[in-house]
Amino acid sequence: MKLRWDSPDSPDRVDSHDGGYHRVRSADLYHTARWTRISRAWRMSHPLCAECRKQGIIKPAEVVDHIIPWPVCKDFYDLGNLQSLCQDCNISKGNRDKKIIQAWKKKHQQGSI
Repeated sequence: MKLRWDSPDSPDRVDSHDGGYHRVRSADLYHTARWTRISRAWRMSHPLCAECRKQGIIKPAEVVDHIIPWPVCKDFYDLGNLQSLCQDCNISKGNRDKKIIQAWKKKHQQGSI
């Protein structure tokens, strides 16, 4: 089952006091002018979804993704670690990335104890 961010079972969904809900805000780095410029330029240079292209599907990209999740690679602005993805591929990859990030954090937290 694929969870969308607006799904009632999504871990990113937070119920609010007024009966609605909102999605947990992404990291602040995604809301900087620098990232906006990089992301826009990247999508203009790489307009197709990289994951779909691997499967022979031509689909427009909607977002810029870090190939190695940025908490793991450490350099948020590393241009060699970016790819364009469509929304569906970004959601699927994001779910895989969460597992990678959790394992990485667990390993590094144990090393610091």
